[in-house]
Amino acid sequence: MTIVDRSDRVCVIGAGYTGNGLAYALKQAGIAYDQLEATNRIGGNWSHGVYDSTHLISSKSSTQYVELPMSEDYPTFPSAAQMLAYLESYVDHFGLTENLELDTEVARVRPVDANGMEGWLVELATGEVRRYRAVAVANGHYWERNIPTYPGEFTGRQLHSKDYKRPEDFGEGGKVLVVGAGNSASDLAVEAAATFGTADISMRRGYWFIPKTIFGIPSSEWDRAWLPMGVQRFGFKQLLRLSYGDYRRYGLRKPDHKLFTKDVTVNSSLMYALLHGRVQPRPEIARFDSEVVHFKDGSQGKYDTIVWATGFNTRFPMLDESMFVWESGQPLLVEHVLVPRVANLYVWGLVAPRSGAGRIISHGAAFLAEAITAQEQFDEPLSDVIARWIPAQSSMLAGSAEILGRIRLARRALRLLTARASRTTIPEEISA
Repeated sequence: MTIVDRSDRVCVIGAGYTGNGLAYALKQAGIAYDQLEATNRIGGNWSHGVYDSTHLISSKSSTQYVELPMSEDYPTFPSAAQMLAYLESYVDHFGLTENLELDTEVARVRPVDANGMEGWLVELATGEVRRYRAVAVANGHYWERNIPTYPGEFTGRQLHSKDYKRPEDFGEGGKVLVVGAGNSASDLAVEAAATFGTADISMRRGYWFIPKTIFGIPSSEWDRAWLPMGVQRFGFKQLLRLSYGDYRRYGLRKPDHKLFTKDVTVNSSLMYALLHGRVQPRPEIARFDSEVVHFKDGSQGKYDTIVWATGFNTRFPMLDESMFVWESGQPLLVEHVLVPRVANLYVWGLVAPRSGAGRIISHGAAFLAEAITAQEQFDEPLSDVIARWIPAQSSMLAGSAEILGRIRLARRALRLLTARASRTTIPEEISA
């Protein structure tokens, strides 16, 4: 087997929102890299995974990269087309196409030695094998569809929210059931109701629904690090009472978990549609009987189409997934990036912030660039070194301000550790 030697370079897999931010950080840090994208264009989920009517749920100011603001002409909540145009302008503005290879699918990634200290072999779908010093996996987590199973068989039309683009995808029948309670489920239930007059939405339990703005301020901008979580939770619940009141007025169940301990749904149009009777809430599905869906409260309904807005599974098909420790479907990672017991392999973008991810990507990518360089100073995986102070965790959910604070802490710890490893004088700002 012939191996193309790229051992002086880093391999970035993916050219979406997070992958492009990392490419910029590597270029700024002077780190040689190749960026490989399986499809024929940049943008990731924004290029092939969202429906036409999609708009950001976070504001443009919290979603844009620090190093390149969005156009002043953009609205507070840009459309999918505007977001994709912004990502394309980002790549062009910083000349990232120089190291970008489109239509280049990665089939397999494996370590040269036992734990990646000697680098990684990247096998392409064409059969070509390259050796890299490090690999950053930014393949996204919105592509392997999660579709639950229930007893019986539904004989009508079925599709996942990722496969929905526009109203004609609902099919010709006018009775639509959307399953799920997240942002996509809320959007598609309202869109189906606007198309056919009414639609139903099935939810397993009680969820937290948050309006896109509170007192005219985007909800994503209420995330503040200087407020303890208990204070944030109490204050936000009061704001929700003022905005929506009791969820039971809308036919929804009371949330069965504390606010911010699970994903929240940021949507204003669903509550309006519920109050106007255009969307009807349903409990969890019990079973199917041809075109009839039976629900757990004993009710039933006949539907032409079911839309599964039930999320995605986290997968890394190019990796041996047994290298990860999994908890509740998510891998244990140090600071959402470093893989325990493994060197020179970085998972990039596996985080679900409560607000826009722009600053997280910009500052987090700078940290990752520093980590890639710092690994050369250690004879063991950097993830294990940092884990002595910052333990690995599997949760994707966190406040943006909280994550930014942890990135600052991680960068400071990394510089301290690197200074000790190289036996140099510790900078005053680190030792203070």
